[in-house]
Amino acid sequence: MSKAPESKFQSFLAARTTAVEPSAVDGNGTTGSKLNARGRSYGKRSDPSYEQVTAYIRKRTHDAVKMALLKEGQRRQFSELVEELLSSWMQGMNI
Repeated sequence: MSKAPESKFQSFLAARTTAVEPSAVDGNGTTGSKLNARGRSYGKRSDPSYEQVTAYIRKRTHDAVKMALLKEGQRRQFSELVEELLSSWMQGMNI
């Protein structure tokens, strides 16, 4: 029997399919500064040590926090601030 013809896109898909190399993940489960196939660093979304959550806060609070983060000049992300505040709160609760 003859083999089914290969799709004209098969070689393209094979070239685009890349797996995260074990060396790209450090001991904490984070990806560090390794780059993906598009030349971008791996983000929190693909990092198993992070989880996306949703919280409702007042729009004026969110806007004020974004402005304060920009004025701070450290280029800290909103999620980093939330992580810091929640961790600090947990330490105060002795949990």
